[in-house]
Amino acid sequence: MPPTRKRRAPANEDPEDSDAEVRQPQRRRVSNPEDDDFAGGEASIVQGDGNFDAMVKNMVRLALACEYSRTPIRRADITAKILGTNARQFKAVFTEAQTQLRGTFGMEMTELPLREKVTLAQRRAAQKSQTTQKSSGSWVLTSVLPQRFRQPEILPPPQAPTHDLESQYTGLYTFVVSLIFLNGGMLPDAKLERYLKRANVEDTAAQNSVNIMVSGQDKTEKLLRRMEKDAYIIKIKDNSSGEEAVEWIVGPRGKTEIGDTGVRGMVRQVYGEVDDPVELERMLERSLGANEAPKRREEAAQSQKKGRRRRTAARDGGDSSDESSGSN
Repeated sequence: MPPTRKRRAPANEDPEDSDAEVRQPQRRRVSNPEDDDFAGGEASIVQGDGNFDAMVKNMVRLALACEYSRTPIRRADITAKILGTNARQFKAVFTEAQTQLRGTFGMEMTELPLREKVTLAQRRAAQKSQTTQKSSGSWVLTSVLPQRFRQPEILPPPQAPTHDLESQYTGLYTFVVSLIFLNGGMLPDAKLERYLKRANVEDTAAQNSVNIMVSGQDKTEKLLRRMEKDAYIIKIKDNSSGEEAVEWIVGPRGKTEIGDTGVRGMVRQVYGEVDDPVELERMLERSLGANEAPKRREEAAQSQKKGRRRRTAARDGGDSSDESSGSN
């Protein structure tokens, strides 16, 4: 019986081609944005796969996730987690994400204001700085619904951890932000503590400060720490006078989410029907108008800084012209 010979593989069958046919469906599955959710497709997103629709969807998801945790939507996070190597498409992706947020969720990304230069040291540092920061590069979600739809029945507080706790926390930080606004935009720590004791918020503070457990602090201080972490308020310590002065100002989220409009609404709700509503509005205007003082001081410092630059440039230009004329 003649020995059997093994059949030679055809010349056109290449093992590498066979492996390529096996791997090709896997590549299609990875690059298919319909099969990827925000977490599962993160590797493809970070690498920047160039899929415009996928980047828009993931920016919307990132915005919703950040708002749920009261975390600012930072441009650096958008570039790292969404755009990857497509950083130049930021404007187009951002614009389309805004359109979807407005049309589907009734919200939009609103840029947070820059932090104020309050203390003397901060203002001096801003004057010495050669560069001026024009934008914060951070956003939060705000509602674009008409005013008649902004009712608790339509826009209730979140249900995490519970509806009651979130309702209490919303009322507390709105109350604290309103106090700071109505006191000229800056409130001493001792005065704020008196206001909170008068309002008897200690029991509520105990329930709403569970996420920030710091030993050695009372319940009210833990609550204020939580508000500071969420950027509703900012604690300022100033030693320029020789003694440490502790004061509170409104944070970027407090200005954007509440602002003058929220303060007016809370005051009107607390006062209810009054005999002289015109007098109430006049008092509101006078109290809230005092908030313009820090802005005017900062604008004056910026104009002084620009004037100093112009004088320096003019002097340098004059010196160079004198040198050139002397050489001739």
